[in-house]
Amino acid sequence: MSAKELLAQAESLLSSGERQKALEQFSDIIEKLSSDPSTDDTRHVLSLAYNDRGQIKYLRVDFNEAIDDYTCAVAADENFAVAYYNRGQVHYRLGRYRQGADDFRKALSLKPDFEDAKLNLEQAESDLKLQQEGKNSSSWSK
Repeated sequence: MSAKELLAQAESLLSSGERQKALEQFSDIIEKLSSDPSTDDTRHVLSLAYNDRGQIKYLRVDFNEAIDDYTCAVAADENFAVAYYNRGQVHYRLGRYRQGADDFRKALSLKPDFEDAKLNLEQAESDLKLQQEGKNSSSWSK
């Protein structure tokens, strides 16, 4: 089975709610492809696998591990706007508004019509300003 087929299978498991099986499959893909990510196609599949595994970790509230996976996703494919966005979401949720805003900006630089990134950048910048003023309006930190 090709890496793309394995990725599709893992994404199907994730969609059907079988997170643990999907996590294991994404991990297998990552292990298999990490040894030689020499082609653009391999790096793209690798970045998708890291991103999707990061999403599972995010849903498990394993935020630092999710950040690690999103970071690996953008290392494999530096043009992957969704991985920057996802990492920004986790930073934002942890109250790291500056890092979140930086990731949202990067996502927008790669995909200017990314509406969720625009909205989240505005919120992160607003919360960062409040944080710097010693206030906090974010519902995540309440």
